[in-house]
Amino acid sequence: MKRKRNSGQGDMTATPFDTRHGMPKIREGLTPEARRLLARSVSPNTVRAMRADLKVYRQAGGQLPATDIEIANYLSDQNALGKKPATLERYANSLHMWHRYMNLPSPVHTMAVRSVMRGIKRTRDMRQASAPALRLNELYVLLSKLDRETLHGLRDAAMFTLAFYGAFRRSEVVAITVGDIEWRPEGIIITVHHSKTNQSGRIETKSLMRAPPGTVYCPVGLLEAWIQACGVQRGAVFRTVSSAGRLGAGRMTDQALYVRMKQALKAAGLAGKGYTPHSFRAGFITEAHLRGKSDVQIKRISGHRDQRTFERYIRVADLFEDPAGDFFEL
Repeated sequence: MKRKRNSGQGDMTATPFDTRHGMPKIREGLTPEARRLLARSVSPNTVRAMRADLKVYRQAGGQLPATDIEIANYLSDQNALGKKPATLERYANSLHMWHRYMNLPSPVHTMAVRSVMRGIKRTRDMRQASAPALRLNELYVLLSKLDRETLHGLRDAAMFTLAFYGAFRRSEVVAITVGDIEWRPEGIIITVHHSKTNQSGRIETKSLMRAPPGTVYCPVGLLEAWIQACGVQRGAVFRTVSSAGRLGAGRMTDQALYVRMKQALKAAGLAGKGYTPHSFRAGFITEAHLRGKSDVQIKRISGHRDQRTFERYIRVADLFEDPAGDFFEL
């Protein structure tokens, strides 16, 4: 039998996000400026993820507000269904944030919930599955299968090389606008307004060098060729392209980037390698590391601030490549 909620707080089964604007519900009495700042406090991607997590909770029979026992049982049930520990951590955090946004005590940080999460981690393989690094050689194989005489192929080539050399996440690549690019003789400077690790809107930049003349695949040259070919003068750089080769008005989604990558991987004979768009980012970091670039140099592009997180990105494809124990003579 479902518990009846009557906390005097209004509709407690709703999410704490305005579904029209994708932001926390505005509380009465806030000035227009305060409303604007509140709307900027949470990124759209975070809102979408939390909304999806809460939907899973309600579909499983969960009610809001929740007790610590209800959340502990919910996480235990989801674990039994095979959900990954990282996913369960996200579910718990979304429930925590819901209660915080509603000005309610969060039951997530109680002993019952924390102990269940510890138990889940101790009984599951906590080695995080990571997208393999797509190295420079594989990138060249991938690009060689694209027909750069078409808008589809030219766009994808520019998008993939930019994702690699800029160590971009896929959501960051499709968010780039014409106004975010500063053209210099040496290359380009791209402004990143939001990222997974930058939810505050802090301005970050990435500098990409123009390759020497004669280089087959230059990220700056390919981007330049794409913009000239499609004629985009403002707004999103990477747009949809119809099957007839006509440029669309809207920007690509990160899922569309993934679909295009999978198609290109299949054509290049790389479909079984497990590569995802995140492989571009991991590939750049790994390649730069193995070519002797310093951590400081690489982080200027990747944007990492935590050294432990950064080191997890260095994924050597061959376990015997660049080994520490390769000395055998006195």
